[in-house]
Amino acid sequence: MNAIWNVKIDRLETLLAVGLYEDEREAQPVWVSVTLTGLAPAVPDDLDGCLDYEPLCRWLVTEWPRTRHTPLLETRVNEVFDFAFDLDPRVQEVSVGLYKQRVSRFATAVGIERTTNRGEHTRARQHAAARNQEVKEDVARIE
Repeated sequence: MNAIWNVKIDRLETLLAVGLYEDEREAQPVWVSVTLTGLAPAVPDDLDGCLDYEPLCRWLVTEWPRTRHTPLLETRVNEVFDFAFDLDPRVQEVSVGLYKQRVSRFATAVGIERTTNRGEHTRARQHAAARNQEVKEDVARIE
C-alpha cells in the first residue's frame, strides 16, 4: 500500500549568482526551501522505497552553485523543478522557495515561492523548448 509523502527541506543555504544588479553576478547566500510530494510505500523496507532527499540536497549545495549567473530567481526556481522531477518519477508535486538574505535592511530575507505539479511542469518545459526552437529558426533566417 502506498501513501502520500512530503519531503521538506527548509532554508538550506547555498551560494548562487542570481540577480539584476552588477554585484549580484558574484555568488551570494540564498536560502532554498523545497517540498517534494509523491507516492511511495506507506511502510518502506529500505531507502529505495522512500523519496530520497539526499541527491537533491547534494545538488543544491555542490552542483547548482557552479552554474552561470542568471538575473531572475524565477529561472532558478524552474531549475529546481527540473532537477526534482527528474530525480524520482514518484514525485508528483514540488514547492520551491528561494530567499536572498542581503537585499533589504527591513527583512531577514526576501524571496519568491512557487508550487507546480508534474503535468504543469512538463507542459512548461515543452513550451519553453518550442519557444527556443522558434528563436533558433528566426536567427538562422536572419543569418
